[in-house]
Amino acid sequence: MLKVIATHEYVSNFIKYTGDKRGMVLGKCLDETVSKMNYYNYKYQINRDISLKALKSYTVFLKSEFEKHDIVIDKSEMRTYYAMGWKFINAFKKSVLYENMLLRDRTRIVTINDDVGIYAQPDFVDYADNVIYEMKSFSLKPLPEYVRKQVRIFQLAYPNFNTVIIGFPRNEEYIKPQIVKLTDPKERTKKILLKKLYRYAMEYGKNIDYEEAIGNRKCINYRID
Repeated sequence: MLKVIATHEYVSNFIKYTGDKRGMVLGKCLDETVSKMNYYNYKYQINRDISLKALKSYTVFLKSEFEKHDIVIDKSEMRTYYAMGWKFINAFKKSVLYENMLLRDRTRIVTINDDVGIYAQPDFVDYADNVIYEMKSFSLKPLPEYVRKQVRIFQLAYPNFNTVIIGFPRNEEYIKPQIVKLTDPKERTKKILLKKLYRYAMEYGKNIDYEEAIGNRKCINYRID
C-alpha cells in the first residue's frame, strides 16, 4: 500500500485565500481555455479563427462556472471579463507554449521510501528541450511562495529538466508574459522537501494499493533517512 496525495493537496495549505471566488473562477477558465487551444492546435493544426473559437469556449465556460458558484455578474462586469479573456488568449498565442504546441504530460508519481506517493502534473512539458512549464494567469512579481512550492514538487517528478514559470498578468491593460526560471534546488533543500512531503502524506494520504497507485504512470523514486 501507498499513502498517496496530489500536489495540490499539499500546496493548498500555503495559499492565502482572499475569500473572493471570482479570481479562482477566472483563473480556472483561462487555464482550461488555453490548454484546449494547444490541444486542438497540436491535433488539427488549426490556426484560422482559433482565437474566436477559444473566446467562445471561454465565455460559455465562464458563465457556467459563475452560475455553479452562485456568483452574480452584471453585464458591464461580464464585458470586462470577456475583454480580459480576449487579451489573455492573444497573449498566449504569442508565447512559446502555443508556438511549440506543448501539451500536458501524463501524471507522474513521486514515491518516497516506497511508503508514500505524490501525484505531479505540470501544465506543459517540452520533451524536445527537456523543459517543464507551469503557467499562471496572474503576475509573478513577486513570485507567490505556494507557486514555488508547487513547482519544487514538479522538479522532483522531472529530474534533469529545466523549469520555467510563465505568468500572464490578466488584470493589466496590455498582457506581457513574465518568465521566471527556477533553478534546481540544492540537495539539502530537496531532502527537506522530501521529508515534509513524507510526513504530510503519511498523516493525510489516502491508502491505495501500490500497483493501482502507480498504474501506467512514470514513477520517480526517492529514499530518505
